[in-house]
Amino acid sequence: MRAELRREILAKLASQLERLATNFGGTPVAKGWAKRGLGKVGVFKGLEIPLRRAPDKEFETMMANLDELDPERMSKGLRNLLVHLPKNRGGRPPTFSLDIRRRAVQDIGHEYPNRDSLSEAIEVVAGRYGMTPEYLRKVWKNRKRLRQRDT
Repeated sequence: MRAELRREILAKLASQLERLATNFGGTPVAKGWAKRGLGKVGVFKGLEIPLRRAPDKEFETMMANLDELDPERMSKGLRNLLVHLPKNRGGRPPTFSLDIRRRAVQDIGHEYPNRDSLSEAIEVVAGRYGMTPEYLRKVWKNRKRLRQRDT
């Protein structure tokens, strides 16, 4: 199918789904819809491959089928779709890059035998990298996670 016909079908499908989302109102499904931007045509990239293979003469049939979509059936499909979308895990981005944090942890390992205590080694290395000792102490406590990211 030609590119302009595919875009028309995907745009019509997006408008149908947006109309369906407005029917949900303030429900969690509609909020999930808004957060993940399902009404955008780019979401339907998976549908583009079968549409490319379809002949141009099926365009009218597909457009007619989109007009006849059952809202009840679409809402069930939408709920199933929302469950499988990736979730935003959130969290604050780290202050220092992964490489710098790894080097700081290694430096603590090298400094610790030369110092009287671990806190002294942490303070020396924190000054070297421009970190607060509290931040570096947290990085040191979570050093196993830094190693896990290698694999």
